[in-house]
This record gives sequence, C-alpha cells and structure tokens, in this order.
Amino acid sequence: MNALRRALLLACVLPAACAHRPPVPGAELPLRLSPASLGRELTLQQRMKVTVRGHSQQFDVALEVDAAAVRVAILAFGQVLARLSWDGRELREERVRGWPPAITGALVLRDLQLVHWPEAAIRAALPAGWAIEADERGRELRLAGRTMIRVQHPTPETAELENLAAGYRIQLQSWGRTA
Repeated sequence: MNALRRALLLACVLPAACAHRPPVPGAELPLRLSPASLGRELTLQQRMKVTVRGHSQQFDVALEVDAAAVRVAILAFGQVLARLSWDGRELREERVRGWPPAITGALVLRDLQLVHWPEAAIRAALPAGWAIEADERGRELRLAGRTMIRVQHPTPETAELENLAAGYRIQLQSWGRTA
C-alpha cells in the first residue's frame, strides 16, 4: 500500500483514537465470549459510526460467526484496516501500520459481542462486581451499580453502544444479514 493511501486510511482512524479519554480506573470489562455461545451462525455487514468527543468516523464491518470462530474485518474506502479472528482460545489480529494502539482487537470483539450475543451468555461471563440489566429496549452493564456501557436496539437493523466509562459511542447499521 503506498504512503498516500495509508495516510488517507489512517486519517479515518486517528481522530477518534486521539480524542479517546482514559477509562474509569477498574472499569475495563474483559469479555471474550466463545463463538458457540452466540447460539447460531451469523453473517452480516455493518456500517459503523464511532463518535468520541464530537469527532465521528465511519467504517464498514464484516462479521462472520459460527460455532468455531468469530471473524471480523474493518474497512474504510474499500481497504481493509484490520482483521481479527477469535476461536474461543486465541485472538489473532492484523492491523495496518499506524493503527491506533488504543483500538485493540479485544475491544472490537467485546463491543460486537455486547451488541450481538444473548444476555444469558454475557451474564454468565461477567467478572465479579459486574451486572447486566436488560429489557426490550436494550441492556446496561453496570459495575458496582454504576452504568458503564449501554446497548440499545432502536430497530432490528440498528444498534447503539455507548461506553460511558471510556467516552465513546458506536452506531451500527446492518445490511446483508443472514442468521
């Protein structure tokens, strides 16, 4: 990839990463659910809008899940910026040079799982001190009673994840969904 193209691609990622504020101490949610815990196969494409402190960037996300693995590709302008694969034991990542270190494969995987995985699977994997409250509108993840992450599904094809502790919002619009 030539230097100009790489610079354009990273221009999409860097503003959000630079605006990232440090998370609330102790508020990191280490969540890596098994692929099989989704309970079904899933293939979808999503437009992802990430907003941090008023700065927004859009990406395309391709997500495939079966009982053996979760596979994700993040694209901008038709170019792959990052790929990750999670088999329930090992998380493998490939990222373009210059990808912000704050945006890890573990973070992307966790946020996608919080949006798409069933409440029961999330609840069973929560570390001590964490709780999940869910209703027909969405779910909230709380640490010691304080809401840290909120997930809403305004329509069957859209989702919004707000990480209050880290200060970012993700909006997802799905198309090409098979489940």
